[in-house]
This record gives sequence, structure tokens and C-alpha cells, in this order.
Amino acid sequence: MQFKDLSVKYGTPLFVYDTDSIKLRIKYLANILENMDICYAIKANSFVIKEIKDDIKRVEVCSYGEYEICKKMGVDNQKIVLSGVYKNEEEFEQIFKGEELVLRFTIESLEQFKLLLRLALKYKKRIDVLIRLTSGNQFGVREEDIDDIIANKNDLINIKGIEFFSGTQKHSLKRITKECEYLREVIDRINNKYNINLEEIEYGPGFPVYYFQGDEFLEEEFLKEFKEIINTYFKEKVILEIGRSIVASSGYYLTKVVDIKENQNGKFVILDGGINHLVYYGQTMAMKIPYYEIINKDINKKEEVVSLFGSLCTINDILVKQLEVPKLEIGDVFVFKNVGAYSITEGISLFLSRKMPKVVLLCNRADKIVRDEIDTAMINCPKEEY
Repeated sequence: MQFKDLSVKYGTPLFVYDTDSIKLRIKYLANILENMDICYAIKANSFVIKEIKDDIKRVEVCSYGEYEICKKMGVDNQKIVLSGVYKNEEEFEQIFKGEELVLRFTIESLEQFKLLLRLALKYKKRIDVLIRLTSGNQFGVREEDIDDIIANKNDLINIKGIEFFSGTQKHSLKRITKECEYLREVIDRINNKYNINLEEIEYGPGFPVYYFQGDEFLEEEFLKEFKEIINTYFKEKVILEIGRSIVASSGYYLTKVVDIKENQNGKFVILDGGINHLVYYGQTMAMKIPYYEIINKDINKKEEVVSLFGSLCTINDILVKQLEVPKLEIGDVFVFKNVGAYSITEGISLFLSRKMPKVVLLCNRADKIVRDEIDTAMINCPKEEY
């Protein structure tokens, strides 16, 4: 991959996403996890949806904004699952007004059930729903709430199944087994009590993605064992809601050295990017070494120890501490890898009114810009007259 050419052509900081590798990743997961459909959680990265929409079975959207992105990018209505802990009535009424086909929603509270029932009755439209079962956090409903929903629904509400998601970065197959045991018990109870046949389980497995050097694991073995667990507990159609695991490895963040200085605590390298863009490392971000390269440098050549800081005026804007690197110069470009998920959508982009980076997709060996640099100063600036 010609990172040097991209950095010269588009400048830094810069996000680059390889959509060809995402397609291969989806194919890889589909082949191992046969008989399971893949639902892409668009919150992980909305910029790649147009390129991969034909490779996935469903797209989970958690806001009206994500819904609008899907519609503008030509995602088939039948693929969209309208989810989210908050469903705004005015926005969802616009959806009911505008859509002619059967829609698929999740229900995460009794209030959401009442809202969807109200809109279905008002517009005389039949909808498919998945009831999200809580794992004990703010998402989803209790088992007894499921009983209330089933008891009070009408023919316009078609309950297709259960949705369940308890968190991300799950590497424990024992935990997954316990979750599947629990889901099996709940589904059997509902089916028997109401003499119905729930057809679908949308399950968020939270497959782990290891971002730091030394954290690798045997993924193929893990996925095969996961498949056996699913096949043991479910005869229903299983849809895996995945975001991070699909797109993480496809992304790169390019950021340039703009200053180098030294004091009694060590050598400090200032980059033109920072945690306003690069957030996928989580709270341990500065404590471990991510996968990276430096354009035109041999990173195995250890000549100095530096700490990498971003361009924000906060002591929290540290990317890596005490990193052994070749001799650095102003203008050197770091390429941080595995940034395909969440960095672009989670970053505190408005902090300090710095510009948001351009976004480039690599498709069929060609590069194309899908978002220009955005000046955030006007977003943070009050109206001149108020």
C-alpha cells in the first residue's frame, strides 16, 4: 500500500479504509460461520457502507442519522434494522410516512413498544420487531416486559424474535455459552407460553479485536468453537450483529510529526493528529504499543525513545509512551493500523476546533476521497448576532 503517495496527495491527518479487505473479511467470517447471517453495525464506520452493502444481510442503525445515511447510500430497505436505546417519535414518524415496505425494528423498552404500536396503527403499516432482552445494562427489556409486549400487541406487530448484546471484546467462550443457555431458556419459555415460534435471534457476539502488539489469539479456532456453541443451542435463524470485527483491520490513520522537543522527563514528539481522531485503543491507549509503521523508516531500527502526543491542549492527548523508534524528523508520517472501527465515529472531533481529516477509500486498487476536510471552527462558533 502506497502510504507515502496517499500522504502527499491528501495530506495529514488522514483516514484510509481498504474496502477490498473488508469484503474479504466478510467472506471469511461467512465461510467459517456458515448458516449465520451477518448484520453490520453501521456505528462502527459509516463511510464504507456503500461499498459493502451487497456483501452483508442486514445493517443495524441506531439513530435517524444513520438511517438517512443508509437511504442515501442505497441500502435496501429490507436490510435495515432500526435499533437504538432512544427512538425519537418525530423522526420515526417520518420513517413510517416515507416507507412502503415492511420495516424491521427493535423494541428496547415498553415506551418504545407503545410508540411503534401507535405509529403502526396511525399509518396502518405492519412491522417486524425483535425484542431486545437486557443483559443488565441500560439496553433492552426484562423478561416480564416481553410478556407485556406480547399480551398487548396487535396484528400489525409481528414479533420475529429476540435481540441480545451484552458487550464487545468478548474473548471468553464460557461466557458466550452461558449467554446462549440463557437465551435458549427464554425463547423456549416464550414459545411454550404463547404457542408461538420465534424465528430469529439477532446476537451480538462481541468478537474480540486485538489492537496491541503481543495480544494476538487463534481467531479461526475461536470462531469454529463459537459456531459449535451456536449450533448446539439454536435451530432458529441466527443473525450476528458485528461491527468492530468486520472493519477494524481495514483502517489506517496517517498523522505527521510537526514538532520534537525534550525536557527532564524525556523526548516528546508532537503529531498533527491525536485522540480527537484516534480513540480505538480505549483507556489503555498510551500504555501499550499499537501496530504501526513510519513511512520510509525501518521501525526495527531502535535509535531513540520517545512519547507520541497529539495536537490537543490536554495532557490526555498521548498516543504512545516510551516508544523505541528510529531517529525521527519533523515531517515523518506515522501510519497507525487497525483503525477501521469507531475512530472515525467516536473521536472528540470538535475539541480545540481543529479540522476533521479527509477520508479516503481504497477500492479495486484505486483511491477516492469520500469526505473532504471539515472546518469545525464554524461549528463551535456562536452566531455573530444573537
